[in-house]
Amino acid sequence: MAEKVNLYEVDATGVNLRKLCGGGINNLSMESCVAAAILPGNPDAVTIGDSKLGADTPTLRFTRQELNNFFAAYQAGEIS
Repeated sequence: MAEKVNLYEVDATGVNLRKLCGGGINNLSMESCVAAAILPGNPDAVTIGDSKLGADTPTLRFTRQELNNFFAAYQAGEIS
């Protein structure tokens, strides 16, 4: 079994978060956006922040599997 890495210990200095948008908010014309990037040295880990806050945004970090589990739960109606 591979050793679990604490994603918050990975140095993300200088990571360029890319703004990703899609979908509306409550059927309005506004798009919902996040800022995301792959963590350096770990292609299986993603850092996500608030696109409206720019470079000063606090970030959350997830493995791709954690994100896949989240999306699957959302699509199954387990998260509303």
